[in-house]
Amino acid sequence: MLAPQARYLIARSATDPNDIQGFLHFQMVQEETMDDDIMANCAYCYEIQIAESARGQGLGEYMMNLLSQIGMYWKMDKVMLTVFKANEGAFRFYIKKLGFKLDEISPGACLPLYKARKFDYELLSKPCI
Repeated sequence: MLAPQARYLIARSATDPNDIQGFLHFQMVQEETMDDDIMANCAYCYEIQIAESARGQGLGEYMMNLLSQIGMYWKMDKVMLTVFKANEGAFRFYIKKLGFKLDEISPGACLPLYKARKFDYELLSKPCI
């Protein structure tokens, strides 16, 4: 979180600027693709945290949409993130609410099922269009 490339979106309460309601930590990075010669430019979401009191009100969706807009502005190929398989709520949020899909380099997309099962995470992505 202290890397010089780290960037943050911070959501504060409208009535108390000291009351942080959520944050999103991201970086602009290059990620592998299934083509050995091509790297993808990504707006990579490393972490998003929403205060318990602010959940279910659209703040997480808003912050992720802002990240997509930032990615588009900087001409990134996609927004990307890592999600733990055990975090079913996050999986639903990213896939059903925001339209993310398994990235081509995610274990579940590029490995046989018996190997993919050994990983406790998946990589999700969404094009910046």
